[in-house]
Amino acid sequence: MKKIFILLLVACVFVIVNPTKSEAKVMYDGAEVVKGQTGKMTFKKDIKVYKKNPNGTFDSLMVKQNNFFRTYDIEKYDGKTFYQMGQYRVQATDLVVFNEVPIDIRASFYNNPAYVNINHQGLKFEGVYNLDYGELLTVGKREDACRPKIFVVSIGKGKLNYHLCAGDIEGEDVITPGILDSTDIRIFEKIIRYKGSYILTEDTEQYSGPMITKYHGKELKGTVFYSPGIEINGYLMVGDVNFGFIPANLLKPVEE
Repeated sequence: MKKIFILLLVACVFVIVNPTKSEAKVMYDGAEVVKGQTGKMTFKKDIKVYKKNPNGTFDSLMVKQNNFFRTYDIEKYDGKTFYQMGQYRVQATDLVVFNEVPIDIRASFYNNPAYVNINHQGLKFEGVYNLDYGELLTVGKREDACRPKIFVVSIGKGKLNYHLCAGDIEGEDVITPGILDSTDIRIFEKIIRYKGSYILTEDTEQYSGPMITKYHGKELKGTVFYSPGIEINGYLMVGDVNFGFIPANLLKPVEE
């Protein structure tokens, strides 16, 4: 009994001296924010929302007026906007009140955030630059937009600013026409992998972004690709100038 008492006493002292560390909650607009959350949603009156089951049937949920719900993915196509509320999908109407979580708070949950356009309608800027669904955004400083001429976004005061080169010549002035709607952006963790050659282990598609998007073309088993060693959303970046993306689990490093 004496030995057991001593062991319990040591355990208690250890807990007191070394308390369990807990992650600090991230708060915004009076509520806790979680990883992957884009905003929060309330309703102006009681309303039913629906989710589609794998067998094609639907389940409904009655949500109460003014109760808030976390919103995750947002889909935009055919001029319509849909909010993903857990497993339930809600179309934007006059009855829905959506409040966005600032992009810098959303990004704070990631060690190395990557920003991807999820607007199915694509994004057009000043009539000179198009960003298709699933494409990766380049994050940098304002002056990077003309070194060489690229589309660059930067985060400031909770907003996603975009920068364009004023002309067609490298080194020209940079313009900052406006603010990008950050609800069009999904954030992923950027994972650093082996930088070098990879061999494809089965036939697949190569995509223009780290999602199932428009593809560059069919790739055949045994093809060797160079990769800068960046994985996003389960896709490995390949190429050295015009990058594409291939499912990471289908690529095997080539031993030098």
